[in-house]
Amino acid sequence: MSRARGALTARSISKSFGDTIILDRISLFITPGSRIGVVGPNGIGKSTLLRVLAGLEPPDSGTLSLEPPSLAVAYLAQEPEAADRSGGEAARAQLETILTSDADVLLLDEPTNDLDFAGLELLERFIDRHRGGLVAVSHDRAFLERMTKIVEFESETRRVREYAGRWSTFAAERDRSHERHQGAYKQYVDERGRIQEQARTMRQWEERGYGQGRKKKKSKDVGKRFEKKLDRLERVEKPWSPWRLELDITPSRRAGDVVARLERAIVAREGFQLGPIDLEVRNGDRLVVLGRNGAGKTTLLKALLGEISLTDGRRWIGPGVALGELPQGAGVFAGDRALLDLFLTESGLAAGAARSLLAKFALGADHVRRASGSLSPGERSRATLALLAARGVNTLVLDEPTNHLDLEAIEQLESALEQYDGTVILVTHDRRFLDAFRATRTLEL
Repeated sequence: MSRARGALTARSISKSFGDTIILDRISLFITPGSRIGVVGPNGIGKSTLLRVLAGLEPPDSGTLSLEPPSLAVAYLAQEPEAADRSGGEAARAQLETILTSDADVLLLDEPTNDLDFAGLELLERFIDRHRGGLVAVSHDRAFLERMTKIVEFESETRRVREYAGRWSTFAAERDRSHERHQGAYKQYVDERGRIQEQARTMRQWEERGYGQGRKKKKSKDVGKRFEKKLDRLERVEKPWSPWRLELDITPSRRAGDVVARLERAIVAREGFQLGPIDLEVRNGDRLVVLGRNGAGKTTLLKALLGEISLTDGRRWIGPGVALGELPQGAGVFAGDRALLDLFLTESGLAAGAARSLLAKFALGADHVRRASGSLSPGERSRATLALLAARGVNTLVLDEPTNHLDLEAIEQLESALEQYDGTVILVTHDRRFLDAFRATRTLEL
């Protein structure tokens, strides 16, 4: 258990990579009992902030101080992908590290990724007992409800805003703030348009000869008065419009009544056996597959997709079924081929259409030229979602789809799935996402 003494203070820290500002004059005060959740788009600088706080990277400017200097700070990075172990195994190893920590300040980067429900309960129980300070980068909204302060990285400025309270308090205030800004901007645009229209009317009067002599001078004076009105009008900047995940997946054709079937299916490998299992997925099902880490959820999905062979039993895919998968790992977007080249091959789209579609998923010119294998996990997830949209699949297979998406993309994916009328098979441990999914069937392994 933490000794719960002292504070970690960051004062006006800044950090750049090349010409890109990552952290811009950020200040944080982390005391015993602090529970600070850090949110923002992928790639905005959240992980860099934790590394700077941990002393692993120096800030370009600003100061970090420990009081007392012996304050123990523990940093837990996002678990890197490893070919020799599953996401669940990596998550269990990370959880063990957290649960045995006796640090005064914990800095956690996406600690809930790949944890099953039992692991989440253990983690949250530990967090509740921890007497020291905590800063956690997370996209898990249920986990963020345990925070007492939310720090949001703003997309447009790379500055941070602090909100007192848990996630739901932050989300409500964020939405109210956005509505106020939208309202103020509309009022500004309307008033500016009204003044400009009046000024145009006065100019038209002059052009038509309505102002001669003294009248003409009066008309010009009125025109100047309108110009001064515009100058005095308090300017309201247009609200920031971040990218929106435009997941418009229109099935290219309707599947038959039965989408897929497993009959007495067994998958056995390396000391693990799944099954025998009987499963029938019908058109329009919204099936969620639950189970602890290691129960075989991903194995079941791969068996349905035909990506692994059955040791025994039978797999059947119905006529007209167009399967689309969002896997946990890299999927097709791996290796040295440029993203655009690989996307063209996989989607069959023309180059212009492919660029436009990728841009809708925040994958612009600087992304499409990069090697697919160099993309971040979140960027690969967005590329895969773009590919699903291009293919017009009628059956979605989603394996922990929220793991590498930021909060805004997760909320937009929820909305897109709500409108999707195809079949969905889902594995997730994101409790809020699961609630929003509105499953019609549940399979527990």
